[in-house]
Amino acid sequence: MPLLLSALFTAIPTWLYARHVRGIDRFEKEPAKYLIAAFLWGAIPAAFLALVSQLILTVPTEVLAGEENASLVTVIAYAPITEELFKGLAVAIIYLWRKREFDGWIDGIVYGSTVGFGFAFVENVLYLAQTSTLLEWLGLFFLRVIVLGYMHGFYTSFIGIGFGLARNAHSNARKLMFIFAGFIVAMLTHAIHNASVTLINTMGIGMLLGGLLNYAALIVLMISLRRMGLRHARQMFKTYLVDETPEVISRQGYEALVTGKARQSSTLHQLAGELAQRKRQMIRHGETAQLAEIDALRAKLREFHV
Repeated sequence: MPLLLSALFTAIPTWLYARHVRGIDRFEKEPAKYLIAAFLWGAIPAAFLALVSQLILTVPTEVLAGEENASLVTVIAYAPITEELFKGLAVAIIYLWRKREFDGWIDGIVYGSTVGFGFAFVENVLYLAQTSTLLEWLGLFFLRVIVLGYMHGFYTSFIGIGFGLARNAHSNARKLMFIFAGFIVAMLTHAIHNASVTLINTMGIGMLLGGLLNYAALIVLMISLRRMGLRHARQMFKTYLVDETPEVISRQGYEALVTGKARQSSTLHQLAGELAQRKRQMIRHGETAQLAEIDALRAKLREFHV
């Protein structure tokens, strides 16, 4: 099937998945330029480096264990390790380079998932382009893009959670522990998925139905995370904006924000979120460099007369 056609049809659900995950952060949307960079990293460098690494590792394994066993080891071990390692590098770069935009585990889910969706996009397009009939293309599209479309984002979100927890840890040892745990969980969930798909291919429709139930549970989890993000946002507004009323934000505006009933513009909601985040970073981490931006955000909020 044409490569361009496969890319076009795969892009639509991929964009929807990324948009849904970004919506988990109801508090302060991550800058689009960082999300685009994360997606592109997953789609190009991470996919290329993981493929090359797997080829290098597979050669000696074939010599030692045979072609069939080497293929199994690659799917269950080499692929999860190399893919999560190189996808995770993007999350690490954002964490180290733009730490002030990386406020916690919710941000980690957004960045990690976005990298994973970029990787999945390229991988799915390449698989779809290799099909020889429309029926084969439709079947593979449904399985890889619709049923399993969230999976790469799901794995790498654990790496993001690890970095997000490290952001607010109070010791270097705990920071390293959270980051390491995030990578391990991502690799393990990836390996379990690949092993289950291998079993599905050998055991037929019963295993497929079991797999579909698992992925339905994943969708429920993502919806739950979105709601948790909303609760987190309300709590942050309640904690860090209460002293901004009524000089910066009116009492009515504050109540609307903390109850989730705000009907103001998205720009206002974004400014309020950024103000709360900057105050949190200053109070909890002693980042006094945030003071100038806090004053600027207060001035912008006053322009709304809320």
